[in-house]
Amino acid sequence: MKEQYIAIVRKSKLEYVAICLELNISARGEDLADVEKNLSNAIKLYLEDIREHPETISSPMSTNEFIEFLKDTEPEWYKEPAEDMLLRPLEVHELPSYA
Repeated sequence: MKEQYIAIVRKSKLEYVAICLELNISARGEDLADVEKNLSNAIKLYLEDIREHPETISSPMSTNEFIEFLKDTEPEWYKEPAEDMLLRPLEVHELPSYA
């Protein structure tokens, strides 16, 4: 059975940015298909490197790093939430499993 990883994709001002939470890997792309392909390749290369170097310590993305990622890729259209809004919307795209 293939290993499955969670990927979060956000659109920044210039490009799409994706992160794999479990492996703390990121990738960029011009569109969703491009960023998906780039993240998949990055995960494959990382897993190959871990197999070749078992002493490598892999750790998931920390909460602080995740919050920083969300802030850095926050879309312009909801930078200023309404006064009565407690939560900000999060645009989510469903992506296939990687690796």
